[in-house]
Amino acid sequence: MTNPLKKLRSKHHSQEQTSVQNQRTGSVRLRIVAWMVLVTAFIITGLIFTVREILISEVGTNAVASTESEISEFRTFAELGVDPTTAAPFEDLDQMLTAFVSRQFTGYSEQLIGVTSNQVIFIEEQQDYAEETGYRLHQDQNLLALITGYERTSGIEQTPAGPVHWGKMEVTLNTDTGTQTGHLIVVGYIQPELDAVQHTIVTMIWVGLGGLVATVLIAWLVAGRITKPIRSLRTVAQAINDKNFSGRVAVKGDDDVAAMGHTFNQMLDRLEESAMIERQFMDDVSHELRTPITIVRGHLELMDRTEEQDQTLQLVDDELERMGRIVADLLTLAKSERPDFVSPHPVDVADLMITLDSKVQAFTDHRWMISDIAEGEVDLDEQRITQAMVQLCANAAQYSPEGTTISIGSAFEGTGPQRELKLWVRDQGPGVSAEDAATLFERFKRNNAKNPATAKKHSVGAGLGLAIVRSIAEAHEGSVWIAQPDDGIGAIFGITLPVNAPAESGKDDTDALADNVSSVRYPSWTK
Repeated sequence: MTNPLKKLRSKHHSQEQTSVQNQRTGSVRLRIVAWMVLVTAFIITGLIFTVREILISEVGTNAVASTESEISEFRTFAELGVDPTTAAPFEDLDQMLTAFVSRQFTGYSEQLIGVTSNQVIFIEEQQDYAEETGYRLHQDQNLLALITGYERTSGIEQTPAGPVHWGKMEVTLNTDTGTQTGHLIVVGYIQPELDAVQHTIVTMIWVGLGGLVATVLIAWLVAGRITKPIRSLRTVAQAINDKNFSGRVAVKGDDDVAAMGHTFNQMLDRLEESAMIERQFMDDVSHELRTPITIVRGHLELMDRTEEQDQTLQLVDDELERMGRIVADLLTLAKSERPDFVSPHPVDVADLMITLDSKVQAFTDHRWMISDIAEGEVDLDEQRITQAMVQLCANAAQYSPEGTTISIGSAFEGTGPQRELKLWVRDQGPGVSAEDAATLFERFKRNNAKNPATAKKHSVGAGLGLAIVRSIAEAHEGSVWIAQPDDGIGAIFGITLPVNAPAESGKDDTDALADNVSSVRYPSWTK
């Protein structure tokens, strides 16, 4: 038999975990997207830095190659030592450097400079990068002196036109007047190439960002398809309860996720079969036990009894009557597992309370009073709610001293979707301890409190009445609760039902409820 306490705990546990499960499902999808984006971003970033380093390296390599090519050509020219225009040997170094520089065609970002002790030789009106920036190295005497003074033959210097790569060759010419020494300097302005590299990198960054955006969209769609079977399984699992095992996961494909879906469906098949067997067993037992109990009681009543036997037979008859009530209660609990246990329909709460008051007047040893009446209609099963409230009233009469006043009441609480109907019974008994309240609505659990005025009445019943009350409340998607009044006398047993239709009065009766249940000293009692 399904343990109602476990059912109650699982119900509240599932409600508390719903938002957590949604977050977990969402986080799985987000984690998949995040990892895909992270990996893509890492690859794109690495690619951009790699391409940047390669391009910058190529800029330097090209500058060095261009410089070496010009110097190699000048070295060959100097070794010949012949003026191409006259076919005669050069008479001085100025003539040699002028002849070589004037005959060379330099690129957009290259410049040839000859430096002797007499002058600086360069090409006038050359349309190149240096001319566009307004800076030419041959005009910078300090930098020329610095370069010619270096022992190394190449290097990079920073100028107003950006970094320049230079290479130089020292040349010596023996003439009739003596030995002349000078330098040929090959200058490469590398800023244009660096600008081109920067433009390429910026383009790659924008393309990479576009790729990341596309990756996010594609990853979101892919992750959604991957996690869709998991979401479907979670939805089915949330819909499954101890009364409904009909949900199944739609399985497609033959991968690991599909295998998980098949396994889950097989588990639900076994659970559904087990629940059906359990319910059928309880139905059969309850029905079968009622017949022999009725027959035995009938025969006992027809038996001729002696005065000695009468007391024993009376005890047997009382026990049979109690067994009959237990069987009836078990049958009711078994029926509560069925989806058709309750048949809600619009019911006027005021009429329900008046009808209930007329029924509880049968407990003639107590005075009954309606403390508050909620006005409005609620969708509920009138017969089942009346059964639950009568059970609470019987429980209150059992534990309250004779002649005391027991009050019943109802009130609406909350507004909008949170609007609820509270029904309660306040007794004048010994109260309920926190330890008893934790298990009082379980089957075969009873209040251990002792009241000398009603002690012998406590032995009546099997502890199924409050379990039936809770089953009826939960069948209406409601709950049961216990509270202790401010004055500490007795206890208040109540039922909370969701309101599916607006109350006619259109007002919140929370204040009326607060007058009766203003201090809940044991919040954990709310089931």
